[in-house]
Amino acid sequence: MYGIENLAAFILAAVIVVITPGIDTIMVLTRSISQGKTAGLYSAIGVSLGLLVHTCAATFGLSLILAKSAFAYSLIKYLGAAYLIYIGYKSLTAKTPQTEITSGQIKPVRNGKMLFTAFLSDVLNPKIAIFFLAFLPQFINASAINNPVPYLLLGSIIFFITLVWCTLLALLGSRVAALFNRNKKAEAIMNKTTGIVFILLGLKVALSKK
Repeated sequence: MYGIENLAAFILAAVIVVITPGIDTIMVLTRSISQGKTAGLYSAIGVSLGLLVHTCAATFGLSLILAKSAFAYSLIKYLGAAYLIYIGYKSLTAKTPQTEITSGQIKPVRNGKMLFTAFLSDVLNPKIAIFFLAFLPQFINASAINNPVPYLLLGSIIFFITLVWCTLLALLGSRVAALFNRNKKAEAIMNKTTGIVFILLGLKVALSKK
């Protein structure tokens, strides 16, 4: 459909990535329990909008580059597969202690500024940029690799999943934080699940014949 391959696998991988605790999760929850649900919602919107910037960057950057040569296509595929295996390995072997989410002492700011801060933190995160460049092409058919439509559709799916998840975090706020803090092994389990998924995905991409 529209040049997209393995859509179900993409959605599953995207959900796992989004719900795995990270900077975005901590930001939204901290804002929500410190300054209220409205603050959390503005942060959720800002974080999600930042992903649209990464989607557009990957779309109009990669589609132009990959349209030039078959070698570039193969290179992106194998580098992307290697990167997915790498981040899978890092997640699988991570031994960092679980992050404690607390209200903290955060200076109140206007909602517009809060949205912009969350948006900027996402846009300027190089790890997210690299992830989009490595992740999206793995689910696009070779015949559509220079077509911007599948990139935009896949990026929009990640945006929607992130917006829904972060909105839930903002609305539930302290309840989610308490549940997260109480289950000390939750983050480790999510990291290992993410690691396994991305190693398998990377291997599948590397071994597939196009």
